Amino acid sequence: MTSDDSPKPPARAVRADVLRNRARLIAAARETFQRDGAGASLEGVARQAGVGIGTLYRHFPTRQDLLEALLADVYDDLAVRARELAVSPDPADALVKWLHAFVSRITAFRGSAAAATLSLRDERPGPQAAMREAGAALFARAQEAGGVPPDASFADALRLAGAIAAVAEDAPETAGRLLSLAAAGLVPGKAGGHG
Repeated sequence: MTSDDSPKPPARAVRADVLRNRARLIAAARETFQRDGAGASLEGVARQAGVGIGTLYRHFPTRQDLLEALLADVYDDLAVRARELAVSPDPADALVKWLHAFVSRITAFRGSAAAATLSLRDERPGPQAAMREAGAALFARAQEAGGVPPDASFADALRLAGAIAAVAEDAPETAGRLLSLAAAGLVPGKAGGHG
């Protein structure tokens, strides 16, 4: 028997208390970050969850890991929304609607837009990958229909939407206006002019 043929040990079931602790940490982080922003005390999150700080770090080695866990549902919802909009008769309008949903959803609490923007740079599999794939399909469809400039990229659209979300965190009522302005162009017909 070669090493490739050796039997694999059975997968270990995750203990119920480990799952409970993770769920409590996510719930405590969601409440704390919505109240105090993404920079809130991780010790406070652990205390509110009823666990020690070591338990928090075993589940979420970095603050970004915890933020990404909070954003996972957002990414799932945005992937679903992109798939729903993929059948729209107006691909450019569908993309703009999705970008509005993106901006609205990633501003759940102060600092979440920056965490989402950082997370979206990551190419590893996960909820952000499914959202990115579904959003990129919407973008490509809008580009093929002539609703998006041929030299634009989906990554650029996400960066722009992420920047708008970050700026609008302190004034959420401006997010829609800023995104609409970006989508329409500040000076129509003058795109690409430098200097």
